[in-house]
Amino acid sequence: MHAFEQYDPDSYSIIFNAIPISGFAEDDFIDIELDSEGYQDQIGADGHVVRYKSCDQRATVTFTLMATSPSNKLLSAMYNADIKSPNGLGVGPLFIRDTRGVTVFAGTQAWIQKMPKSTLGQKMNNKEWKIRVAKLEAFIG
Repeated sequence: MHAFEQYDPDSYSIIFNAIPISGFAEDDFIDIELDSEGYQDQIGADGHVVRYKSCDQRATVTFTLMATSPSNKLLSAMYNADIKSPNGLGVGPLFIRDTRGVTVFAGTQAWIQKMPKSTLGQKMNNKEWKIRVAKLEAFIG
């Protein structure tokens, strides 16, 4: 008999700058994108190709929260404190992990890139928080 895998979106844990993030929106709620490819290549005039490693491990992590998520208040306060302080107070660690598996994303220097877009209407709209990470370590498993 073969075992099968299960997926549970509630098994993902995000802690950003000592704040546990909660109140995720339905559907896609975490998006992680590295800025650069691990290796680049270049071709010379004679067709010689060289491959070189990119040391750029910057990434943008976007998480989507419901408008009613208590994390919105905490993140707003962090962003405002960061903008208003001379040296910034908003840089801290980001840690994302699958508590039922081995997938982990982590960086020691992360900050809120900008406040989420706000759209007001009859229904509540989600809030997309964009976090920049200076050097993202990733393991997908």
